[in-house]
Amino acid sequence: MTVASALLLAGLLALGIWERSARDRAHAAIPIRIHVNGTRGKSTTTRLIAAALREAGIVTLAKTTGTAPRLILPDGTEREIARRGPANIREQLWFLREARRRRAAAVVVECMAIDPELQAVCVHRIVRATVGVITNVRRDHGDVMGTSLEEVGTALAGTVPRQAVLVVGPSNGTGPIARVAHELGTRVIHVPPAAGDIPEDRSAGHWMAENVAIAMAVVRELGIDEAVARRGMGRAVADPGAVTCASVTIGGRCAQVVDATAANDPDSLARLLGERSAGAVFVFHHRFDRPFRLRQFTDAPPWTRDDDALIVTGGRPDWGTWRRARSAGALGRIEYCSLAQLASRVRRRFRASDTCSMLVLCGNTKGFARKDLLIALQRGDRG
Repeated sequence: MTVASALLLAGLLALGIWERSARDRAHAAIPIRIHVNGTRGKSTTTRLIAAALREAGIVTLAKTTGTAPRLILPDGTEREIARRGPANIREQLWFLREARRRRAAAVVVECMAIDPELQAVCVHRIVRATVGVITNVRRDHGDVMGTSLEEVGTALAGTVPRQAVLVVGPSNGTGPIARVAHELGTRVIHVPPAAGDIPEDRSAGHWMAENVAIAMAVVRELGIDEAVARRGMGRAVADPGAVTCASVTIGGRCAQVVDATAANDPDSLARLLGERSAGAVFVFHHRFDRPFRLRQFTDAPPWTRDDDALIVTGGRPDWGTWRRARSAGALGRIEYCSLAQLASRVRRRFRASDTCSMLVLCGNTKGFARKDLLIALQRGDRG
């Protein structure tokens, strides 16, 4: 071994020892450590829990890692997390050090890993959660988490904390989670389904009801008064990736636009849309590094009506994925176009159909300028 190699090894060893010591000091200083995982609703649930803790007078630092990573400070203000490279779970170590520096008594942190092994490292070796949350079990990231609910549940079970409390939202596929919790001596709180049906206006009300119910179960376990918690949650800022709805004029008529790019699994999108009485144009934003997502939508397509249409944009799918997508629907109703041509293609689809009344944006958020699309659609109708 050369001198340079020995010095590098010694430096890495010293860094590891320092990080472990800093982590242990953070654990000792922060008695409430909440880790939020699940398929959908993680960012919103994280925000709701943190807001309730703040309202109760508990100094709380929170971090979301969804559409846009945010550090939520003890006064409720936010700071965007700037990353010099790809997301790395060592960011959670920095978060704990920051929380200790700010003298936080509680942290609420969203899981930032997809790989089940890295998720487990975050919970058991970095955060060492005192309260765990799994919002739901739905089919997504099938290339790393499996394609069935049982497989996804098994993957998420890696984030069950040891000898702690685990809050599980209403969902199927939670059997593996319950088994692991029993083995680890962790008490499970199951949140019942939220009352009420999906609103007719496709709003995110029913999503929020589930998220609130999960967050309430957490803060109730911490002894926070329900009225105080609800008051705090009412002041929580919506996550940038939350489902939004709007109305725009497309092809000469008013259409409802549902931005569901954050609801990027077929089960969640189907629940959001519910029973439809009219056709829709679906725009699926595809990413080269997420080919499995389009395949999952192909296997359980939400474009089920004869007057539905699908436009795939963004990265051009590989041949196998595209063949599966086309075989799952009428060939004339599925097409690919670039982002530059998207507005004109959407207008053409609406003008070709007398029944389409909804534009649904789905797939992947990153790299999809949805606001620019809506502006272009409006401009085209005025022109």
